[in-house]
Amino acid sequence: MQQRLALGGAATLGVAAVIVLGTAASASAHVEATSTSTAANSYTTATFSVPHGCDGSPTTKLQFHIPSSVIEVTPTVNPNWDITKTTEKYTSPSAAADDESAEDAGERVTSITYAAKTPLPADERDTFSLSFSLPDGKPGDVVALPVTQTCATGSTEWDQAQKAGQAEPEHPAPSITLTAATASGDDDDATAANATDDDATTAPAASSSSSSSSSEPDLVGRFLGLGGLVLGAAGLVVAVAATRRRGAK
Repeated sequence: MQQRLALGGAATLGVAAVIVLGTAASASAHVEATSTSTAANSYTTATFSVPHGCDGSPTTKLQFHIPSSVIEVTPTVNPNWDITKTTEKYTSPSAAADDESAEDAGERVTSITYAAKTPLPADERDTFSLSFSLPDGKPGDVVALPVTQTCATGSTEWDQAQKAGQAEPEHPAPSITLTAATASGDDDDATAANATDDDATTAPAASSSSSSSSSEPDLVGRFLGLGGLVLGAAGLVVAVAATRRRGAK
Protein backbone atom coordinates (compact mmCIF):
# COMPACT_ATOMS: atom_id res chain seq x y z
CA MET A 1 0.00 0.00 0.00
CA GLN A 2 2.75 2.40 1.00
CA GLN A 3 4.66 1.50 -2.17
CA ARG A 4 1.60 2.34 -4.30
CA LEU A 5 1.19 5.68 -2.55
CA ALA A 6 4.86 6.43 -3.09
CA LEU A 7 4.62 5.56 -6.79
CA GLY A 8 1.44 7.62 -7.13
CA GLY A 9 3.06 10.59 -5.42
CA ALA A 10 6.13 10.34 -7.66
CA ALA A 11 3.92 10.24 -10.77
CA THR A 12 1.98 13.31 -9.59
CA LEU A 13 5.22 15.21 -8.96
CA GLY A 14 6.48 14.18 -12.39
CA VAL A 15 3.35 15.48 -14.12
CA ALA A 16 3.53 18.72 -12.12
CA ALA A 17 7.17 19.16 -13.07
CA VAL A 18 6.37 18.67 -16.76
CA ILE A 19 3.58 21.25 -16.56
CA VAL A 20 5.78 23.80 -14.75
CA LEU A 21 8.75 23.29 -17.05
CA GLY A 22 6.53 23.39 -20.11
CA THR A 23 4.96 26.65 -18.97
CA ALA A 24 8.35 28.18 -18.24
CA ALA A 25 9.67 27.05 -21.63
CA SER A 26 6.73 28.56 -23.50
CA ALA A 27 6.98 31.80 -21.52
CA SER A 28 10.68 32.16 -22.33
CA ALA A 29 10.25 31.18 -25.99
CA HIS A 30 9.14 34.65 -27.09
CA VAL A 31 11.33 37.34 -28.65
CA GLU A 32 11.67 39.69 -25.68
CA ALA A 33 13.29 43.06 -25.04
CA THR A 34 15.10 44.41 -21.99
CA SER A 35 16.18 48.06 -21.79
CA THR A 36 18.75 50.08 -19.85
CA SER A 37 16.17 52.82 -19.20
CA THR A 38 12.37 53.00 -19.31
CA ALA A 39 11.96 56.68 -18.36
CA ALA A 40 9.96 58.71 -20.85
CA ASN A 41 12.06 60.93 -23.10
CA SER A 42 15.30 59.20 -22.03
CA TYR A 43 18.02 57.50 -24.05
CA THR A 44 18.00 53.70 -23.83
CA THR A 45 19.56 50.55 -25.27
CA ALA A 46 17.06 47.77 -25.88
CA THR A 47 18.44 44.22 -26.14
CA PHE A 48 16.29 41.65 -27.94
CA SER A 49 16.67 37.95 -27.18
CA VAL A 50 15.85 35.48 -29.95
CA PRO A 51 15.68 32.04 -28.28
CA HIS A 52 14.73 29.71 -31.17
CA GLY A 53 13.99 29.31 -34.85
CA CYS A 54 10.71 28.75 -36.68
CA ASP A 55 9.35 25.27 -35.87
CA GLY A 56 12.84 23.79 -35.96
CA SER A 57 14.07 25.84 -38.92
CA PRO A 58 17.20 28.05 -38.50
CA THR A 59 16.83 31.84 -38.44
CA THR A 60 18.18 33.73 -41.45
CA LYS A 61 16.90 37.28 -40.90
CA LEU A 62 15.39 39.53 -38.23
CA GLN A 63 13.64 42.79 -39.06
CA PHE A 64 12.97 45.17 -36.16
CA HIS A 65 10.10 47.54 -36.95
CA ILE A 66 10.57 51.00 -35.37
CA PRO A 67 7.41 52.83 -34.16
CA SER A 68 6.67 56.28 -35.54
CA SER A 69 7.35 57.83 -32.11
CA VAL A 70 11.04 56.90 -32.44
CA ILE A 71 13.06 58.88 -35.00
CA GLU A 72 16.68 57.71 -34.99
CA VAL A 73 18.06 54.29 -34.05
CA THR A 74 21.64 53.06 -33.73
CA PRO A 75 22.07 49.29 -34.14
CA THR A 76 24.84 47.47 -32.28
CA VAL A 77 27.22 45.46 -34.45
CA ASN A 78 26.87 41.68 -34.27
CA PRO A 79 29.76 39.98 -36.09
CA ASN A 80 27.55 37.12 -37.28
CA TRP A 81 25.02 39.37 -39.00
CA ASP A 82 24.91 42.08 -41.70
CA ILE A 83 22.94 45.23 -40.82
CA THR A 84 20.78 47.42 -43.06
CA LYS A 85 18.55 50.41 -42.29
CA THR A 86 15.29 51.38 -43.95
CA THR A 87 14.29 55.04 -43.76
CA GLU A 88 11.51 57.34 -44.90
CA LYS A 89 11.04 61.08 -45.20
CA TYR A 90 10.13 62.67 -41.92
CA THR A 91 8.85 66.12 -40.97
CA SER A 92 8.63 67.13 -37.33
CA PRO A 93 5.17 68.23 -36.11
CA SER A 94 6.55 71.67 -35.22
CA ALA A 95 7.95 72.15 -38.71
CA ALA A 96 4.63 71.13 -40.27
CA ALA A 97 2.80 73.62 -38.06
CA ASP A 98 5.15 76.39 -39.21
CA ASP A 99 4.79 75.50 -42.90
CA GLU A 100 8.53 74.72 -43.10
CA SER A 101 8.23 71.07 -44.10
CA ALA A 102 10.31 71.46 -47.24
CA GLU A 103 13.26 72.90 -45.33
CA ASP A 104 13.06 70.79 -42.18
CA ALA A 105 12.21 67.45 -43.77
CA GLY A 106 14.65 64.73 -42.75
CA GLU A 107 14.67 60.97 -42.51
CA ARG A 108 13.25 58.59 -39.95
CA VAL A 109 14.43 55.03 -39.43
CA THR A 110 11.51 52.67 -40.02
CA SER A 111 13.29 49.34 -39.57
CA ILE A 112 16.61 47.69 -38.80
CA THR A 113 17.37 44.35 -40.45
CA TYR A 114 19.96 41.80 -39.33
CA ALA A 115 20.75 39.22 -42.03
CA ALA A 116 22.63 36.11 -40.87
CA LYS A 117 26.00 35.39 -42.48
CA THR A 118 25.39 31.79 -41.36
CA PRO A 119 21.83 30.76 -40.35
CA LEU A 120 21.28 30.66 -36.59
CA PRO A 121 20.43 27.05 -35.58
CA ALA A 122 16.91 26.65 -34.26
CA ASP A 123 18.15 25.36 -30.88
CA GLU A 124 20.56 28.28 -30.31
CA ARG A 125 19.88 31.87 -29.22
CA ASP A 126 21.38 35.25 -30.03
CA THR A 127 20.87 38.86 -28.88
CA PHE A 128 20.57 42.14 -30.77
CA SER A 129 20.82 45.66 -29.32
CA LEU A 130 19.33 48.94 -30.58
CA SER A 131 20.01 52.36 -29.03
CA PHE A 132 17.44 55.16 -29.34
CA SER A 133 15.59 57.89 -27.49
CA LEU A 134 12.30 56.83 -25.91
CA PRO A 135 9.33 59.08 -26.75
CA ASP A 136 7.65 61.42 -24.32
CA GLY A 137 4.64 59.90 -22.61
CA LYS A 138 2.86 58.95 -19.41
CA PRO A 139 3.94 56.16 -17.03
CA GLY A 140 2.33 52.97 -18.27
CA ASP A 141 2.41 53.89 -21.98
CA VAL A 142 3.73 50.99 -24.06
CA VAL A 143 6.30 51.35 -26.85
CA ALA A 144 5.97 48.23 -29.03
CA LEU A 145 8.79 47.16 -31.35
CA PRO A 146 7.45 44.34 -33.56
CA VAL A 147 9.92 41.85 -35.04
CA THR A 148 9.69 39.74 -38.19
CA GLN A 149 11.70 36.53 -37.79
CA THR A 150 12.50 34.90 -41.13
CA CYS A 151 13.82 31.33 -41.20
CA ALA A 152 15.11 28.94 -43.84
CA THR A 153 11.58 27.56 -43.85
CA GLY A 154 8.72 29.77 -42.72
CA SER A 155 8.63 32.98 -40.66
CA THR A 156 7.06 34.39 -37.51
CA GLU A 157 5.57 37.83 -36.94
CA TRP A 158 6.13 38.94 -33.33
CA ASP A 159 3.61 41.77 -33.53
CA GLN A 160 0.59 40.95 -31.36
CA ALA A 161 -0.37 43.53 -28.73
CA GLN A 162 -0.78 42.55 -25.10
CA LYS A 163 -4.19 43.74 -23.90
CA ALA A 164 -4.79 44.46 -20.22
CA GLY A 165 -6.70 41.74 -18.39
CA GLN A 166 -6.30 39.24 -21.22
CA ALA A 167 -4.05 36.22 -21.67
CA GLU A 168 -0.73 36.73 -23.37
CA PRO A 169 -1.01 36.29 -27.16
CA GLU A 170 0.85 33.57 -29.01
CA HIS A 171 3.29 35.95 -30.70
CA PRO A 172 3.51 39.12 -28.56
CA ALA A 173 5.49 42.09 -29.82
CA PRO A 174 8.55 42.99 -27.72
CA SER A 175 7.73 46.19 -25.84
CA ILE A 176 8.94 48.75 -23.29
CA THR A 177 6.56 50.18 -20.69
CA LEU A 178 7.37 53.81 -19.95
CA THR A 179 8.02 55.09 -16.45
CA ALA A 180 8.04 58.70 -15.21
CA ALA A 181 10.48 61.05 -16.92
CA THR A 182 13.57 62.07 -14.98
CA ALA A 183 14.93 65.61 -14.45
CA SER A 184 15.88 67.48 -17.61
CA GLY A 185 19.42 66.92 -18.81
CA ASP A 186 19.66 70.67 -19.56
CA ASP A 187 19.45 71.43 -15.84
CA ASP A 188 22.22 68.94 -15.17
CA ASP A 189 24.39 70.53 -17.86
CA ALA A 190 23.80 73.99 -16.40
CA THR A 191 24.74 72.77 -12.93
CA ALA A 192 27.90 71.17 -14.28
CA ALA A 193 28.79 74.38 -16.16
CA ASN A 194 28.30 76.50 -13.03
CA ALA A 195 30.43 74.11 -11.03
CA THR A 196 33.18 74.38 -13.66
CA ASP A 197 33.04 78.19 -13.58
CA ASP A 198 33.25 78.20 -9.78
CA ASP A 199 36.26 75.90 -9.86
CA ALA A 200 37.97 78.11 -12.41
CA THR A 201 37.36 81.22 -10.24
CA THR A 202 38.63 79.72 -7.01
CA ALA A 203 41.58 77.83 -8.48
CA PRO A 204 44.04 80.83 -8.67
CA ALA A 205 43.28 81.83 -5.06
CA ALA A 206 43.92 78.32 -3.85
CA SER A 207 47.19 78.22 -5.76
CA SER A 208 48.28 81.58 -4.31
CA SER A 209 47.44 80.45 -0.78
CA SER A 210 49.42 77.28 -1.25
CA SER A 211 52.41 79.24 -2.55
CA SER A 212 52.46 81.70 0.35
CA SER A 213 52.01 79.02 2.99
CA SER A 214 54.90 76.98 1.60
CA SER A 215 57.37 79.92 1.56
CA GLU A 216 58.00 79.84 5.34
CA PRO A 217 59.01 76.14 5.46
CA ASP A 218 61.40 76.84 2.55
CA LEU A 219 63.19 79.63 4.51
CA VAL A 220 63.41 77.49 7.64
CA GLY A 221 64.90 74.69 5.61
CA ARG A 222 67.52 76.98 4.15
CA PHE A 223 68.59 78.28 7.59
CA LEU A 224 68.80 74.76 8.96
CA GLY A 225 70.89 73.67 6.02
CA LEU A 226 73.26 76.62 6.42
CA GLY A 227 73.61 75.89 10.15
CA GLY A 228 74.45 72.29 9.38
CA LEU A 229 77.25 73.38 7.03
CA VAL A 230 78.73 75.69 9.68
CA LEU A 231 78.69 72.96 12.33
CA GLY A 232 80.23 70.51 9.89
CA ALA A 233 83.07 72.93 9.06
CA ALA A 234 83.73 73.56 12.76
CA GLY A 235 83.90 69.83 13.45
CA LEU A 236 86.38 69.39 10.62
CA VAL A 237 88.65 72.12 12.06
CA VAL A 238 88.57 70.52 15.53
CA ALA A 239 89.40 67.10 14.06
CA VAL A 240 92.39 68.47 12.11
CA ALA A 241 93.71 70.30 15.19
CA ALA A 242 93.43 67.15 17.30
CA THR A 243 95.33 65.16 14.67
CA ARG A 244 98.17 67.68 14.66
CA ARG A 245 98.49 67.59 18.43
CA ARG A 246 98.79 63.83 18.43
CA GLY A 247 101.46 64.07 15.71
CA ALA A 248 103.45 66.66 17.69
CA LYS A 249 103.56 64.35 20.76
